[in-house]
Amino acid sequence: MIEAARKRELALDAAGGRLVTSRPADVRWLLCGRGRPVDAAASSSPYTVVLDGDSPRVLYQDIERSRVEAEERWQELGYEAVPYPWFEGHGLEQTAPVLDELRRELCGEELQRYRAAGRDAADAMRATLGALAPELTEREAAAELARQARLRGFFPPVVLVAGAERQRTHRHPLPTGAPFGPHGLLAITAEREGLHVSLTRLVSFGPAPEALARLVAACAEVDAAFLGASRPGAPLGEVFSVGERAYAERGFEDEWRRHHQGGLTGYRGREVFATPDEAAVIPSAAAVAWNPSIAGGAKSEYTALVTEDGVEVITRTTDLGEYETASGLARPRIVEL
Repeated sequence: MIEAARKRELALDAAGGRLVTSRPADVRWLLCGRGRPVDAAASSSPYTVVLDGDSPRVLYQDIERSRVEAEERWQELGYEAVPYPWFEGHGLEQTAPVLDELRRELCGEELQRYRAAGRDAADAMRATLGALAPELTEREAAAELARQARLRGFFPPVVLVAGAERQRTHRHPLPTGAPFGPHGLLAITAEREGLHVSLTRLVSFGPAPEALARLVAACAEVDAAFLGASRPGAPLGEVFSVGERAYAERGFEDEWRRHHQGGLTGYRGREVFATPDEAAVIPSAAAVAWNPSIAGGAKSEYTALVTEDGVEVITRTTDLGEYETASGLARPRIVEL
């Protein structure tokens, strides 16, 4: 594949002529989404990519030979698959991290994979909402969301659910045995082929409480401000300042201090978190996931591609209801079930 060869060229140049890496995000990037790990939560990949001239290779434990040969097919990308005895290790020293900035720039093949992942993640959320009921516990709702993601080939490292009681308080609501109740929040970050997709949906059984609906509408405007300012070449700190002003204009001046606002996504859930002074710029083709929130239970989060053609929200669910914001960018309403 041309893109795999181009990535190797860029990586070798960044590393000074030789690269050895087992960092999960680097491995998935170099292998164009392949290299699925057995332990998806491990800090190190079970595969080690070695680039040193004309013999790119992937080292792996010999106990994985049958699956690697049948499913990974690294030779299609120009790599030799090299097994080693599982009890010996490969004995190579890791190169210092040098690929972070390169990973943020998405190629054409990655944009297509991202679009497909976004559609499927949105479908997983739709299916989950169709199975919800007030009497379910938060853990049961979370299990259904994870199940729907798994059915579509995702690994979901983050699944958050808050029922009516906990939604008002927690920004990162790890699910509990509490009942879901009359309304709540579901959020997921799901990884497929190395790429991460994030989205949040708020739901209500019947009309949503008016106070919550007002907060969600304000949060949608802040989300739209972040997205509207997202463009190639923009420093994340500059985009952050636009969102910060949007909070203040709606009477929520300090809300950005109470939770991170998201930023660049990709081969990590967040490749770079946006902060007031973050100098990293949005590449010419990249993915962003902003997640503004307001105390009282409001949050807005989708994943979008940012290119020279503009902003393309890939997890959009128009059929579930949207706000038309002041900026013209539609953002999600509370889903009434």
